[in-house]
Amino acid sequence: MPVAKFHVHQGRYDSERLDRLGKAVQAALESVLKIPPEDYYRVFYELPPQRFVHTPGFLGLEYSKDFVLLELTFISGRSSDTRLALLKEINSRAVEATGISPDDMVVLIYELPGENISFGQGLAQRAHISHTASS
Repeated sequence: MPVAKFHVHQGRYDSERLDRLGKAVQAALESVLKIPPEDYYRVFYELPPQRFVHTPGFLGLEYSKDFVLLELTFISGRSSDTRLALLKEINSRAVEATGISPDDMVVLIYELPGENISFGQGLAQRAHISHTASS
C-alpha cells in the first residue's frame, strides 16, 4: 500500500523520467519490503520555483534543480534496519534510473497502523498487519 509522493522542480522531469523515477522507487519497495508489484500509488507534483523552495544544501550535501523530495507512506511494523536498507535502495535505484546526484534524493517515511487505512468500502482491510509484524 505504499503511497509515494514525488515533489520535483517544474521542467526538470519529463513524463519518461518521472516514470523511471516511480518505477525505481517501486522496485526498491518490492526488493526491500517485499511489496507485491501490483501494489503502488504514485503522485507526482511538478512545482514552479516559487512553490518548491528549499535549502541549496544540508549536512554537507548539495542540491541541484534535479532535487527530489519523496514522501513515502506505508503500514507500520518494519524494523529500523529494514527502513534504513530501503532508504539506501531507493537512492541507489533512483540515481541509476534518472542520472540525478545521490545528494538530490531526500526521502521522508511515514508509517501508519493498518487500522488507519482503507482501500475502499470504508473497511480497514489491513488492520491486522501492524499488530502482527515484527518491529
